[in-house]
Amino acid sequence: MDLLASLGLDSLPEQSTRLTSHPGVIDALENNADARLGFNLCCNCGTRLNVSDDGVNPKSAEKASKSSSKFVQCKGCHRVKYCCHACCKADAEEVTRRGNSNFDEETAFGHSALLCSLLRLCNDDEDAEGELFNEHGGKMNNSKSNSQKQTQAKEAAMYRVQTERESYPATLFNILAESPDWFMDAMTRRIRNVENSRSSEKHRRGKRDRVDHLPNTRESVNSGKRQLVVHIVGASIESELWGWNGKKEQDGAAVLQAYAEASTNILTQFESVPITLESLRLVFIGPDCPKSCKCNVPIPDSKTVLIIETHCCNYGDHNQNESLESLSPPDAIVFFNPGFSCPDYDWSKALSAASTPSKSGAAGPVPFLVTTNTEMEGFADIKCLLDGRCIDATSLPQDILEALDYPTPKSGKHETEDEDKSFFFSENPYHGLRVRQSGTMANDIYVKSRWMFGGLFRKAHGSNKRKTKEDNDKNEGREVHRHAQKKHRGGKNGGNNSKKKNPALI
Repeated sequence: MDLLASLGLDSLPEQSTRLTSHPGVIDALENNADARLGFNLCCNCGTRLNVSDDGVNPKSAEKASKSSSKFVQCKGCHRVKYCCHACCKADAEEVTRRGNSNFDEETAFGHSALLCSLLRLCNDDEDAEGELFNEHGGKMNNSKSNSQKQTQAKEAAMYRVQTERESYPATLFNILAESPDWFMDAMTRRIRNVENSRSSEKHRRGKRDRVDHLPNTRESVNSGKRQLVVHIVGASIESELWGWNGKKEQDGAAVLQAYAEASTNILTQFESVPITLESLRLVFIGPDCPKSCKCNVPIPDSKTVLIIETHCCNYGDHNQNESLESLSPPDAIVFFNPGFSCPDYDWSKALSAASTPSKSGAAGPVPFLVTTNTEMEGFADIKCLLDGRCIDATSLPQDILEALDYPTPKSGKHETEDEDKSFFFSENPYHGLRVRQSGTMANDIYVKSRWMFGGLFRKAHGSNKRKTKEDNDKNEGREVHRHAQKKHRGGKNGGNNSKKKNPALI
């Protein structure tokens, strides 16, 4: 295998941490809220390790230090810890050699040679990021003379880091431009109504007909403009905005140019409809966004203007920021790696506002796009939207409902072909090439925004939520601890999946 086709990532081993290889792993996960396999626990047997861990509560760390053991770590990547060399060796063995009856065809690979190579790239990428964006910790500057091989590795790492940042504008505009017909129809509904109303008004103008004026409501803010408005919810300075702090002198920032260049794709698509936009408005909203600001960015070879707008607040909490009262209603809503299923964070207000037209100001069901780091996260986030009645189960394809163990809706609507469903879930072809390490399971890796799903926000009739056998029984095994323990906390070496350290997750 040529390192996953030179990081084309056709089959990335996202969940490689073994949870059922040793009974100590299950016990540790059940009895320790701060458990992080491969960081403060042995990745093979779950033994507590004597390490300083930034992601652990100080009181629990002090209590655990008395019964902890010294540790060894993988000599190849230096990113996975064990209690002894025997556990390190066992975790690297192939599944077929272990002869364990607990393993099935979906068994995790453990610390395989491929995974170790990918984690070594994480070291290079972190150093490149520190140098590329002038952050402390970049070690690539320290060497005065690099060999040709080191220089190539450095350039490759910088390229991977840059592709991760560029994946935000590329995903946003390309996926919206290439969206299914039902998505495009919903996204352009208001704009097409503006075109129709203008045509009707021109026809009536000679007759001096009286035109009733619309009240000054959020729905009418953009009612007369050919403007596409996209809300990016949970956005942050460090992720979607590449460090741009909203200052006027930074109007020429690389991130603004990147969004402007990527927007040409959707403008080209609109010309074929045909729809000519006066402006394209991106509204970034989140507690880690810059304070309220707005700037206009010219789009290459186009008369359309890109408007970048930011609001430092929680989506749906209009009392927190008065400027949200006059916020332009969305034609589409985008969430980059939100982590709806993470129990540490409350998305209820934001999702309620997004899925209720009267709150968002939209004229009808709003199309949405969500990206996730892993496929499993994608399914978990879809389930959260179903349980919260933000989407209707009748809009989902049968295979997704079966994967989530949801019953087929009793209404006859779901008996239609899956091609007619207003929902999609697939790998994102515009994700970056940077591989990251999970902050809670050391052998788990991911690529930001590698998966995506989309649909229409609309309230379900009745409750989607139901109790399953898994809800009633005491769960054991892999899936339980995936959902219960992967809370995206991170420490010194594994903080990439932490809400606090990864502002893409608010």
